[in-house]
Amino acid sequence: MIGSLRGILINKNPESILLDVNGVGYELEVPASTLCLLPPSNQETYIYVLTHVREDAIRLFGFISHFDKKVFQELISVSGVGPKAALALLGSVDGHDLCEIINCGQIAKLTAIPGIGPKTAERLILELKTKVQKLLARHKDDVEIQKSNITKNIAGSIITENKITQKIEQKIIRRQIVEDLKSGLTNLGYKDKQFTEVVNSFEQRMQLGEEITLEVALKEALCKLSERILQKN
Repeated sequence: MIGSLRGILINKNPESILLDVNGVGYELEVPASTLCLLPPSNQETYIYVLTHVREDAIRLFGFISHFDKKVFQELISVSGVGPKAALALLGSVDGHDLCEIINCGQIAKLTAIPGIGPKTAERLILELKTKVQKLLARHKDDVEIQKSNITKNIAGSIITENKITQKIEQKIIRRQIVEDLKSGLTNLGYKDKQFTEVVNSFEQRMQLGEEITLEVALKEALCKLSERILQKN
């Protein structure tokens, strides 16, 4: 079973990445929270891997931290939660934040994630609360491992603390833009189900490195939503 891989990042898209390890290309499905912390293409990276074996397929799931990998394993152990739903859960927030949400029983935050209904959210809290408490208790060590892996570049040298801080700040900014965009569209009278797909598309574009301001996102979103309304009429 493959537990981790170190190689050159060849390609990345919102659903997966291609990692070249000594001439062999491994396609890994990754959550958005991992995708936004990966280096640019053609640089070396280290990925924790979960090998998921089924009768009809073998799938590889990649994570920037061992902690996120363990959270993913716990998620797919819950009845009714498959890999797709688990990736979605880890896409909006990282493993630590998700554990906090489950531990605090915040059903509203779980159901805000596409594909997660009230019954699934309740099941996650019921079955995983004790388990995530144990994971959170060991989170400090995992943070140090994650920080070590993120800071290594292709030459094996260490990226400065400023660059790590910058990545974290960029992640916070992206989250704030998404939340402000949702709030702005809600204030204009749009319902969640009307703009969720549009907002998700902006989030994916920003995770892939595109710089988008709130003003631009709001303007484009309104155009797209207006076009959809006109098409329906």
